[in-house]
Amino acid sequence: MEGREKETKVVPFQPDAAFFFERGVRYLNRHDLSRALKSFQRAVDCEPANAVNHCNLAGVLSELGDFEKSNEVLQSVLTEIAPDMSECYFYMANNYANLGEYELAEAHAVKYLEVDPTGEFAPDADEMLDVLIHEFGGGDILRESRRRQVEDSKERDEARGLLEEGKFHEASALLEQEIERQPDAVAARNNLALAKYYLGQMDDAVTLTRQVLDIEPMNIHALCNLAVFIRHTGRENDEYKHLMQVLKKLMPLQFDQGYKLAMTLGILGEHRSAYRVFLQLVQFGDRHDPALYFALAAAAANMTRLKLAKQWLLEVQALDAESGVADFYLKELDRLSNSSDRVFISYTYQLPFHMRNHSSQSQNSAGFTKVGSWARDPSVRSSLYFALFHGPRQTKREALQAFAVLKDTESIHILKEFVKDPTQHDDMVWNALFVLQLMNVTGPIDARLGGKEVSVELPSRDKRLLSWHSTLEAILQDVEAELVKTEPDLCDRASDVWLQYISSSYTMLPKIVKRGVWAAALEYVVRRMAGRTEPQAVVAGRYNVSVKALAKAAHAISVTL
Repeated sequence: MEGREKETKVVPFQPDAAFFFERGVRYLNRHDLSRALKSFQRAVDCEPANAVNHCNLAGVLSELGDFEKSNEVLQSVLTEIAPDMSECYFYMANNYANLGEYELAEAHAVKYLEVDPTGEFAPDADEMLDVLIHEFGGGDILRESRRRQVEDSKERDEARGLLEEGKFHEASALLEQEIERQPDAVAARNNLALAKYYLGQMDDAVTLTRQVLDIEPMNIHALCNLAVFIRHTGRENDEYKHLMQVLKKLMPLQFDQGYKLAMTLGILGEHRSAYRVFLQLVQFGDRHDPALYFALAAAAANMTRLKLAKQWLLEVQALDAESGVADFYLKELDRLSNSSDRVFISYTYQLPFHMRNHSSQSQNSAGFTKVGSWARDPSVRSSLYFALFHGPRQTKREALQAFAVLKDTESIHILKEFVKDPTQHDDMVWNALFVLQLMNVTGPIDARLGGKEVSVELPSRDKRLLSWHSTLEAILQDVEAELVKTEPDLCDRASDVWLQYISSSYTMLPKIVKRGVWAAALEYVVRRMAGRTEPQAVVAGRYNVSVKALAKAAHAISVTL
């Protein structure tokens, strides 16, 4: 219709960061640096949280010779946007070199190699350091860095060794120091999480593992640890189910990651998946490791494929006949094949703990008369820790006997922690203080007694050090009751002698059937030491026991003095 204006559509054009990025690249290719600078600045304005845009802007500033402004931009990337963008250190090193700030250039090149030793610019950073050192007289920063790396490596090895030996407190201290120096140290966090797990500090273990996964979402060690931790707490929720789905689909290329994954799957009862991964490690890794073949045997047995398990155990036997592990489990499989018992074989390549300590157990019901291979077994250490803090009274006493045998720094840490635990009964706290005294720990020890925080000075003659064992305590009371009638000045000596005997015999305490025998023996020994000897028949008569029994017990006490 005449007079009607034609309709028009206007599509607004709003360029985004990608548009300005592409424009900036085109200008760079034409060596039009001023326009490239404006384009990259606009890209930064559109997406201020995009670290790549900032780095492009810094690169153009550097090309224009504005090295100081370029470094300001790069520093802001590291402090405010992307702390893990390691290449910024290399770019800053170049800028400082161009500014004639050779020491700062060396420091940033070294920092780049520390953070990303195999990064894209590692060869260039090495070359830059060669020039800086040989032409401008540097090198102190690089030498200091290498010295620290050697020390860090030693500490990592030491921490790993302590963890493998079950010395979790000592390992934790070293690992915490490493994390403080290197907040993004993933391996240290994984190992510290394991140490916390073995110490029963589940919340800390889970928190540390989640921190690793925040840094590396597909870190296999952390994924495996988290699954174990969640299972241990009994909260097999949707997260746990998702974790298991992820783990069962994985096949790591590195042997140690594959071994960790397979062991975790086995521990969590996913024996078929564990067998698959272990088998792939054998097929593609060309590993003639008895522990690996044993793990295959364990997985097969736990799937009730006993014939297949025997085949793998024969491989173990051929590789390592001396340990006796294969022999034991071959016999065990024969027994299980003729039994209705549920089949479960541990994936750990060693004899069961009760077999390893068989000889010790024949001497002592607790099985801890001397330090053996069990002392370096993390699972045993962890079990002792759990038994001490959470077990019944008799189990706590047996755990304390084990720590008394160990007498190492780790044991002292644990006992000092135990005596401050408000959930423990006083008698068990006194028992732990008694063991600390056996370990020659001296000085004031903070403890929780009678519902209060107190300080106990060690060594101590406090008779409550025997309150954990009512019979031992009663024997001393019986003797003091007799001595106070005629020889009251010998009461303290009786206490000292009895504490000395119990200390010497702590890990192999005799079974006391009749406490009067030991009370008579203690009084007789104390009188003899003081030069106030009475005939054995007279002392035995006071306690209504035989002279023969008194003499035998008196000899046992005397040889410890």
